[in-house]
Amino acid sequence: MPWPTHYFQMVGAVWALIAAGHEVRVAGPPGLLGAVTSTGVTAVPVGGGYDVMDGVAEMVKARKRLDRGAHMVGAGDFSEADRRALLDIRMVPHLRLAEDLAPGLVAFAKAWRPDIVLADPLVYAAPLAAAAVGAPVVRHLWGPDLSRQIALPGSGVDPADDPRAAWPAELVALYEKYDAEPRADLADLTLDNCPTSMQLPGIANRVDMRYVPYNGAMVAPAWLQEPPERPRVCVTWGTSTTKLAGDDAFLVPQILQALAPFDVEVVVAVRPEDRARLGDFSDDVRIVENVPLNLFLPSCRAIVHSSSGGTALTAALYGLPQVVLPTLGGEAIIYERLCATGAGLGLKPDEVGESALTAAVDAVLHDGELRAAAGRLQAEMLSQAPPSAVVPVLENLV
Repeated sequence: MPWPTHYFQMVGAVWALIAAGHEVRVAGPPGLLGAVTSTGVTAVPVGGGYDVMDGVAEMVKARKRLDRGAHMVGAGDFSEADRRALLDIRMVPHLRLAEDLAPGLVAFAKAWRPDIVLADPLVYAAPLAAAAVGAPVVRHLWGPDLSRQIALPGSGVDPADDPRAAWPAELVALYEKYDAEPRADLADLTLDNCPTSMQLPGIANRVDMRYVPYNGAMVAPAWLQEPPERPRVCVTWGTSTTKLAGDDAFLVPQILQALAPFDVEVVVAVRPEDRARLGDFSDDVRIVENVPLNLFLPSCRAIVHSSSGGTALTAALYGLPQVVLPTLGGEAIIYERLCATGAGLGLKPDEVGESALTAAVDAVLHDGELRAAAGRLQAEMLSQAPPSAVVPVLENLV
């Protein structure tokens, strides 16, 4: 998937395979390759003519237009025509990405002859490469199984059980072009690094695997060598949330206002392009750009974030109570599953206000039950088999 954060969740499995003596290549669009090579892994460029982020942004806008249309006519729900339109809209970015990646990915597969294709659930070109060489497909999840929850085609949901899982005609045609079968479940095996208590039930052929935090590479800053003098709270925002949901979805300034009454040190982890959005802040706030979360989360007492999968799992592995603020649909599922464990509190967009944020932060800093639940979630994750233990399972699949 062209988003580095999706690849970062696969790094543990990639390193384990290489350490066991296997050869690994990571194929993706040119914009992903720097993230791949930074992990010491060989990258292969394929596609790159389609910007999936722009495609998803257009999908979100189209969904909002249909939402507004339904409310304007007073229906309180979508018409059948709108339902069909929504099913088509949600698959457009994935279809266009598959069309973009397929020629190069299939050509590389035929040349290199992989024994396994390990794939992000949203990369519909991956099964085409596997079909070209008769290799099994192993799906690698990146949190609660969103694809199956919303019944994307090939995610393990039978269209007879959920009509949303029906394959669009264009995607069927693409699979026929490459002699691949558009099955209800495209994967022969699913690697899942999400703890069971956070995961949605019913995943077929699931292999449980410990989450390995990797959030990027850098030289550790000197300030991390000193223990914090006050409780440290991390605030971070998803790399895609603002682009997909609009500038109003960037809530970090409001979060900083809510944190002001507390005697804490705040570390705000943002992208360089988001720093200008922060405005003025106090001396108690440290702004860091592109610093991997796993470098400093062990020194934190709590975290506030936009409910992204990688952030939620990294914080959970270090036992941090979390305040999650979902904006997009996928973030809402992560929010629901995390809160169900008792290790976090969530505020939906219409619930976010300074008093509600302040109360949520107060709870994750001081509520003993929340902290105990976060400890139980951490213990569950540490009890999972590491990626090295999963390598024999993949070898047996071959």
